Amino acid sequence: MPATCRALGIALLLALSWAQEKPDTSAQEDRPEPAPLVEEPPLTPEKAKRTLRSGHQAYTEIAYNHWLNAPDSLRGSLEGLGSIKLNFSWLPHLRLGALYLGTGLGLTIRETRFEEPVNLYRSGEALSYTLDSLPASVQAKSKLQLGYLRLPIELGLLYKKFHLAVFGYGEYLLWAKHKRKYREGDDLARLVFYGNRTFLTTPFQYGVGARLGYRGIGIFASYNLTTLWEKGKGPADVRPLQVGLYFFDPTPSTSKGKRRKAGFTATAF
Repeated sequence: MPATCRALGIALLLALSWAQEKPDTSAQEDRPEPAPLVEEPPLTPEKAKRTLRSGHQAYTEIAYNHWLNAPDSLRGSLEGLGSIKLNFSWLPHLRLGALYLGTGLGLTIRETRFEEPVNLYRSGEALSYTLDSLPASVQAKSKLQLGYLRLPIELGLLYKKFHLAVFGYGEYLLWAKHKRKYREGDDLARLVFYGNRTFLTTPFQYGVGARLGYRGIGIFASYNLTTLWEKGKGPADVRPLQVGLYFFDPTPSTSKGKRRKAGFTATAF
């Protein structure tokens, strides 16, 4: 009997030992595991800033137009705010993040109003001017209007609707008009003189400027590096200076195109 119990105990121990052994997983270990799914990280604004893109910007400018170094006989007539400058420009550009460099075309209308009856006329190869002697009952005003084709080049930054830029420009004269108006009581007379197209002003002029804006509106200033009249052909060393407001699109054109394509609101950078 004791031998039988001993045999049963040994058999029980062997059975328990076999039950605790790990199953054979060699077949599973030989099976290759599937490769993990790797997702491409989304394009972050930092990476987007490094991408060179194309876009465009448009400006409308209105400014006070002033002549620096005007002759004493004309200076008093030029102080009024009626002298204005209008400019319309379209600039395709290349963007690198928030920075851009652009060039394009524009139209500039520069008008100078004289509060006195200034009469401009050509005298030989030079421009002369006089002040009309009129009765006190006659109200007289005159102005000189110059129209230019503008060729701007601009380096700027447009970030979160904040705009900062410096620019240069060349302007080619398209037309020149001298207008005079006389009023006495109910009688009104207007005279327009074209002055051989240029009024002896410099046909091609250039200058520099800067602008600062936010959310579509800002201030700018520009200054002519060339004189308004060539040496010996008009008042000496007269240079136009403009200071005024400009209006622009605060959202980069590249961001607008991306928004239309993807169907979400893009952040301007």
